[in-house]
Amino acid sequence: MIRTQWRDRLIYLAMSGFVAWHTLAMVLAPAPDNSVIAQSLRGLMQPYLTLFRLDNLWDFFAPTVGKGSQFRYIIEDADGLRHTFVPAEDLSWFHPSYFWFRSLYYAIVDDPELYADSTAALLCRKHASLHPVAVTLLRYDEGDFSPEDHLSGKHPMDPEFVTVNTLKRVECTDS
Repeated sequence: MIRTQWRDRLIYLAMSGFVAWHTLAMVLAPAPDNSVIAQSLRGLMQPYLTLFRLDNLWDFFAPTVGKGSQFRYIIEDADGLRHTFVPAEDLSWFHPSYFWFRSLYYAIVDDPELYADSTAALLCRKHASLHPVAVTLLRYDEGDFSPEDHLSGKHPMDPEFVTVNTLKRVECTDS
């Protein structure tokens, strides 16, 4: 019985510590860099902030919401056909994996030289039934989209509002 009490107290203490840590991270993330306290804590908290993409500026919603980007890829098959995939569309907003995989997609978009080859190899294996020849990794950057555009039934990712950037084209190997 005493062990159960200690275990319960330890679990409660760990959960309280996590809540305090996360609250500190949420307050520290948008803090201006000219704060001495923020600068001293940022070195300790930076890996956590980066992992959960919490590192934002004070103005992350003001005066305008920033434009986003989307990761897409094209599989070129042996017949010369091109198949476009938008992996974020396969994720459910209500499932915790949504945040993990979105972070993975951001990592690929932010640093394609580091992640493109391994991602392309994975995608070649995933779509082996298409007999892929190559994978082209793409970043779709949102352009100017106004409330009037929204009211007229348009979407921010419609071709007229995006800029397509080719991150890298990788040949698929048979091995």
